[in-house]
Amino acid sequence: MTDDEQPAASPPLRASDSERERAATQLRDHAGAGRLTPEELDERLGAAYAARTVPELEALLRDLPADAGAPAARSPARSEHRELARRRVAHAVGQAALVSVAAVAIWLASGANGSFWPLWVVLVMAIRVAFRTWAELGPAGRAERRHRRDEARLGRGGVRPRELRREPGDER
Repeated sequence: MTDDEQPAASPPLRASDSERERAATQLRDHAGAGRLTPEELDERLGAAYAARTVPELEALLRDLPADAGAPAARSPARSEHRELARRRVAHAVGQAALVSVAAVAIWLASGANGSFWPLWVVLVMAIRVAFRTWAELGPAGRAERRHRRDEARLGRGGVRPRELRREPGDER
């Protein structure tokens, strides 16, 4: 090889289906964050699924922040559901405490004779709170199910179909 000859540049890498899908997901996330209009999203999604090389996919995301696909960017809906679940659990704990205190007060007002029967009330209320906590905050709790339902209904981008603006003559 002489000084005038340069090594041939390597051809760009071909994009895989998973890379195209990842780019499409990132585009939907950006649209959900309001960085892309529905028209831009449609245009870029079409280009993402038609892309043959990795640089073509990178070009679609070049003018957008890189952190939109991070899990933290999608967590507000999930954390909102978890916060509501925590509030429901806190209400259940408060209710159990009030019922238990009322039972102990009745036992004391009746002379505190005999066995400490409010123990059974406290036990039942504690079991109820434990089940409520598991139902709300457990691995397949209500908060997680609501998040999955909302994500399925809205799509990963968080844009409801009826919120998409339609142009005259648009057949969607």
